[in-house]
Amino acid sequence: MTFFKRVMFLNIFLLLALSVSVLWVSCDNLTNSSTNEDSTGDGTGTGNGTGTGNGTGTGDGTGTGDGTGTGDGTGTGNGTGTGDIDSISQDTLNVDYSGVNNAVFFDFSTGTVTELPHDFFDIAIDGSGTIIANSGSYGSGVQVYKTEETDITKDLSAETDKVKEYTFKTGTALYGYQSEANPFEGEIGSGGQMGNGSGKVYLIKTQGGAYYKVIFDIFGMVSMSPPTAGYKITVVKDLNGGESAKTVLEDTTSGIRNGFGYIYFDLDAAGGPKALNNGSALKEGVTLNIPLAADWDILATRTNELQSTDGTTQMPMASRSSVLLNIYKEVKAKIVTGKSIAEITATDLSDDGLSGEIDAIGYGWYSTAGMPPVYSVPNNTYVIKTQEGKFAKFQPTTFAKDGKSFVMDFSYSYEE
Repeated sequence: MTFFKRVMFLNIFLLLALSVSVLWVSCDNLTNSSTNEDSTGDGTGTGNGTGTGNGTGTGDGTGTGDGTGTGDGTGTGNGTGTGDIDSISQDTLNVDYSGVNNAVFFDFSTGTVTELPHDFFDIAIDGSGTIIANSGSYGSGVQVYKTEETDITKDLSAETDKVKEYTFKTGTALYGYQSEANPFEGEIGSGGQMGNGSGKVYLIKTQGGAYYKVIFDIFGMVSMSPPTAGYKITVVKDLNGGESAKTVLEDTTSGIRNGFGYIYFDLDAAGGPKALNNGSALKEGVTLNIPLAADWDILATRTNELQSTDGTTQMPMASRSSVLLNIYKEVKAKIVTGKSIAEITATDLSDDGLSGEIDAIGYGWYSTAGMPPVYSVPNNTYVIKTQEGKFAKFQPTTFAKDGKSFVMDFSYSYEE
């Protein structure tokens, strides 16, 4: 082979090698391009597509980028996530008042939902001694009348028609025989005064239809040697019940502040009236999981509203689907009208306009029209100041679901 031919052959060989190199680089680039579309790039992988990039992965799509993942979409980015707008979660409060009829507690800080039967308690005493019934603004079904009688063994059957349902909120107009809005007002501990009760007999009709006579004997310091805080109430089943039907409920060991905010009493409990703690038997075969006062912010439950405004005219009670605040822990709320949860701004998250009334949300979260009523949920969001002192956003979105009433789907976010 001549020198010239050798040079030509070498040049051809070098040119061929260079072409292979270029082809290899091109293929590599093509591979990277495919990765950007389907793996880590802009396509369906980890790039800008459906992976970790700008698509539906962890980038700008539905992953951790700008889409519905942790980026700017509905994840943790600038959309409805934890970026410029707080992370939005969804949950359901299943009251279903025509079916299971639950009382449903919710804690914004943990996202915990706790369901209890609506009639898990009949009366309750909070840590300051205020007495309530599962009635009016606190529930529905329990009826009360305060007599002038002090003998709990006396037959009070003649007073049956005086037992009514009230709001148990001071200063609220009512109907019936009572002269004050809250029949329990001024009883043991109510208004912050602890000590002996009035000694007067209360008549109480439970949601199950049973009648009881109750005296609130003492609340607060039940013993001075050693100093012991507790409570004592006396209960007799049936309005004609005598000494043999008497039950004394008292606690002089664990104290009045048992962590639940309220000491709950179930008068219809299996085996007789009892005070409830976590895990106490409610009905035979059913146990409770009562949340501690520190473990809930709002309560979804059925309530009844008084429709009389003159204090004397008896009118039918109106049943409502209400969201109540944990006022024992000073939870507060306000409505931001016409804004979805994603539209709430930092300006809305302020103490201005917050209310600490138990029914600051109440039944105003839904609307009714026509007969039979048609229910709808307006585009409103509630700003809530939780017991931790942090803000939460709360937007109910449904009233009925799967043929059940008061099944509330809702969106919420919590200030971390």
